[in-house]
Amino acid sequence: MDRELKWIGQSIEQLAETGKKDGAYWRASYTPEDHRGAALLQQWMEDAGFQTYFDAVGNLYGRMEGTSDAVILTGSHRDTVANGGKYDGALGIITAIAAGSALYRTYGKPQKTLEVVALCEEEGSRFLSGYIGSRAIIGALSPADLQEVDEDGISLQTAMQTCGYYDGVLPKPREDVEQFLELHIEQGGILEKNGIHVGIVTAMVGLLIGDIVFHGAQNHAGTTPMDLRCDPVPAAASFVNTLHQWAMSKGHNLVCTVGNITASPGKSNVIANHVRLTFDIRAGRQSLLDEAKETIAFLLKKFAAYTPQVTYACQETPVPMDQEGVQHLETLADKQGAAYMRLASGAGHDAQIIGQRIKTNMIFVPSKNGVSHSPDEFTALEDIAAGYQLLKAYLKESAWRRKEADDGR
Repeated sequence: MDRELKWIGQSIEQLAETGKKDGAYWRASYTPEDHRGAALLQQWMEDAGFQTYFDAVGNLYGRMEGTSDAVILTGSHRDTVANGGKYDGALGIITAIAAGSALYRTYGKPQKTLEVVALCEEEGSRFLSGYIGSRAIIGALSPADLQEVDEDGISLQTAMQTCGYYDGVLPKPREDVEQFLELHIEQGGILEKNGIHVGIVTAMVGLLIGDIVFHGAQNHAGTTPMDLRCDPVPAAASFVNTLHQWAMSKGHNLVCTVGNITASPGKSNVIANHVRLTFDIRAGRQSLLDEAKETIAFLLKKFAAYTPQVTYACQETPVPMDQEGVQHLETLADKQGAAYMRLASGAGHDAQIIGQRIKTNMIFVPSKNGVSHSPDEFTALEDIAAGYQLLKAYLKESAWRRKEADDGR
């Protein structure tokens, strides 16, 4: 185990070097940095006993043939955000390679085929729609999607063709994959704050995103008495405060962010004509998102004098993880004596895309100070250990069909 963790730590550092661009980490998809990273991952996969191949969008697979064609798939994404960190995505690929290699050395050929995948373009840092690799796996990527362009006007199709991946035909949906398991850093501070080794993800949060406009009466700031004003700013401020207090009452089950507030015309000596604010509400249960809509509607009735108008730009339902898998991960964590907790993921991951069609589960390990998408992103080896051990145990039982009682370990 110590040898495996040491290799994981060294590999994190080595892979990070492939993603350096102008002194910062940015392994954008279909770039020289991505090519170097994929080549190194491919080498590690082959050294570990996997046969490797790329699909038509650039996903890198390492395949360990089993006696059955049914596939247990594990891994994560290899791209990073601009000026990002070393662990986001990369840790899930590297731990999957290490686990598969260790299990093969101990038990030989798996019963079910094990594949490790290094997915492309999850972050959307080059092509904004993101999740290119995972969408291809479930058949949710269309030829029309390939016309999306990056900041330089290069289309997704051209980028994939230039790298030698796309030959005019998109990958067929993976019908052979039974399960997908992704290990990932939490990208938040809940595990660390609570002294928990492992997070067992129950769902990818759903989204409720939109804006609200409060209307008032524009007038002179000096000559209009307070009691004769129709000022939308205090109304908007009261709404934000009340919505915040409601969100706080939901504990860790929901988050609510008002990210932008704009008063127009925005002059110090003018009472505003209107105020526009944005909101971003996320929860792992649809019932909480429904309650959020009801709460917004109820609160806006209190401000009817300001004729508030709400527009919902995005309404996505939560994607639940496989509940049988959640329970099985808990059983394995109990056997290992690992401190764990259930939690929903507030960030987007490939697991939420793949989980729409394939049984999917996710393991979180702590993030130092809750920092991610930053050069300061860090997870210590001792904080990786329990999650890695859980990943390995799950793969052993899923692909090798070996339980603790079978081999006395």
